[in-house]
Amino acid sequence: MQKYALLDIGNTNVKLAFVDNGLIQNKIIFETKKFKEKFDNLKLNHISHLFISSVVPELNQYFNNMNISVHFVNSENISNIEIGLNNPSELGADLIINASAAYDLTQQRNLVIDHGTALTFCHIDDKGKYLGCLIFPGNHIASQSLAQFTSKLNYFEMKDTNKLYGTNTEEAVGTGLFKGYIHLINGFIKEFKDNYQDIKIIGTGNGVKVFAEYINLDIYEEDLTFRGLSLFAQTILTN
Repeated sequence: MQKYALLDIGNTNVKLAFVDNGLIQNKIIFETKKFKEKFDNLKLNHISHLFISSVVPELNQYFNNMNISVHFVNSENISNIEIGLNNPSELGADLIINASAAYDLTQQRNLVIDHGTALTFCHIDDKGKYLGCLIFPGNHIASQSLAQFTSKLNYFEMKDTNKLYGTNTEEAVGTGLFKGYIHLINGFIKEFKDNYQDIKIIGTGNGVKVFAEYINLDIYEEDLTFRGLSLFAQTILTN
């Protein structure tokens, strides 16, 4: 079986996984802003294909002259779901590949929640049709915005203080973000479950893992993107 790699290029982080005999052998994570430096030091001569989900178009040209087959996820080459939007090309590769993986995992209506640079809720119906999405700033952007647009607030990390409210500025921001995102996520989960009794709620990524014990997930799949990229790879390699 061919050796290949899966690459997830996000706005904040890049995740790379090498696959041999259908199994992920190792994973590498680094900051997107260090992409060229890190990627130049990777040895890819042992793989034949590279399967990429990218939401950073300016980095895509970096792969033009590689001596391996490179395949980018887009709205036209994922076969197990239908993009039911007016302009499918607007949909990010990360949302496409997560939707594909979620439907492959459940074979039913689902809501996929991911929390990275942005917090997203993506709705796929029981036929595998991608119906739409909700997008919010992630907690880091929210905290950065407070620091940027106020005179007296600094950037503070979101944190679970086990308190109802903060008694100093750092606690107030950290607790407000933590509890605020929990209530936001659970609020939308409830609304979707009230409207669709058959829906499965799937969370993915480390950003959701932080909240996992506080939010009403049916499934937590940390590597949903790699699952989707693996499915994409299998489709390409068997055709």
